[in-house]
Amino acid sequence: MEGVTTVANTVTSTASTSVDVAKKAGSDVIQLQFYKNPVFIVFVIYCITIFGTYFNMSSSTKNSYVFSNKFRDKNGKIYWKYILSYPYDMSASTSSMIYSMFTPPIVWYLFFFTVFFSSFIDIRQTYYQAYFYSIMISYFIMLILFSIHLIIFNFILHPRNTKVELAIGDTTKPAEKTYSAFYRTQWLLLAVLSPIYVCIVVYIMRKLR
Repeated sequence: MEGVTTVANTVTSTASTSVDVAKKAGSDVIQLQFYKNPVFIVFVIYCITIFGTYFNMSSSTKNSYVFSNKFRDKNGKIYWKYILSYPYDMSASTSSMIYSMFTPPIVWYLFFFTVFFSSFIDIRQTYYQAYFYSIMISYFIMLILFSIHLIIFNFILHPRNTKVELAIGDTTKPAEKTYSAFYRTQWLLLAVLSPIYVCIVVYIMRKLR
């Protein structure tokens, strides 16, 4: 019974926290605090710029540069789940599932940034500084993770020794076994989209204070 009570309390606490954050965010919208805040304005401009740039790219640029000729087909469908798991097939075996869960750069970034960034940044500091410094720390953490990830998966666990389990892209040619072929799309998405994630996380954490 004690275990059930603990779980129930945890669920109740999480639900209460989520409702509290939603109420505070709703209050910001109602009071127009979003729309007169420079951080929100820059956030919106950045999102419009990023997505506007993407939608105005040619299909060939999207396929070759952004999605490495693997994760977007000729009809424009994007295979998001393959971006995270490639070159492993999660359904192939238990080991493949483990590799696809723990090797993606995006997973590394989400874990280490979310867990550790508040150790370097005081999110209670001046409103604008909290966002600005958090984005700086985000790129700093990303740079460190990129260096570690590159050393491990390019120089220690050589890509040429990796079995490509997913047949995507141009299947008439042998699968390219390079670090870039495996992870470039993930790093590119992180570099471009991480500021959006950072702003959302900082906003939520400030509301929880």
